[in-house]
Amino acid sequence: MTRLLPALCAALLTLSAWSAEPDHRLVRVEDGDTIVVTVDGEPRRLQLQGIDAPEDVDNPKLQRDLERTGLAPDTLLALGRAATRHLQGLVAPDDPLRLEGNLQRRDRYGRTPVVAYGRNGLSLNEQMVADGYAVMIGRYPLDPAFKERLTAEQERARSHGRGLWGERPEAMRAWSGLQP
Repeated sequence: MTRLLPALCAALLTLSAWSAEPDHRLVRVEDGDTIVVTVDGEPRRLQLQGIDAPEDVDNPKLQRDLERTGLAPDTLLALGRAATRHLQGLVAPDDPLRLEGNLQRRDRYGRTPVVAYGRNGLSLNEQMVADGYAVMIGRYPLDPAFKERLTAEQERARSHGRGLWGERPEAMRAWSGLQP
């Protein structure tokens, strides 16, 4: 019983922290690195900061990825659909989320870059990379500890063949630009 007490206290603190958070709830998963969440009562497109997932619809980024990789559209879109399905499995509509980031910032696609945490306390950003459905983007400034965790999770996912690294390793290598 005494061993359960610390875990019970931590769970209660987590629940009380959730109730103190603003009401950020998932509206929908847009793709493997973009979610729509209520912010101040309005739906807002949020980019899972520090990660990139393959595109699941035809858009300008998919066209750039096609030119860059030489892969067929069906191949890249299949990667993107798998990443989107995986994120949909991690979080469901109306789930509460804790957000970290400047909610006033927007990226070039109109999204707000954030780190999003589910009820389990885990970062969706890190989970997508750890599970092998997204890669870290190193070209934007990230908190050094967060970047280090993403880097380690990415390497573990690749070396253990998790997610797309196991299902479609050649396509994932071509899309990500990461060499073996």
